[in-house]
Amino acid sequence: MQQELVERARSGDHDAFSVLARASIGRLYAVATLILRDGDRAQDAVQEALVSAWRDVRAIRDPSAWDAWLHRLTVRACYKVARTDRRRDR
Repeated sequence: MQQELVERARSGDHDAFSVLARASIGRLYAVATLILRDGDRAQDAVQEALVSAWRDVRAIRDPSAWDAWLHRLTVRACYKVARTDRRRDR
């Protein structure tokens, strides 16, 4: 089922992407909260990761790797949020 949704999302199906995002958002938020230790910043990182995922969904080669790919995007978004916060604190 997930692989089919990824294929549909890769074809531009917004609804398929929405189903995938909703299924993953709790896990992504948990990862972001562990990294950033702040709920608001974690929400920002998850939102950024999902925007990146939608923009680059055609780049995913193996639909079965969706979870790992989205996890990696989330971790990268967390690092970006953390860098931005450090720059503001200077």
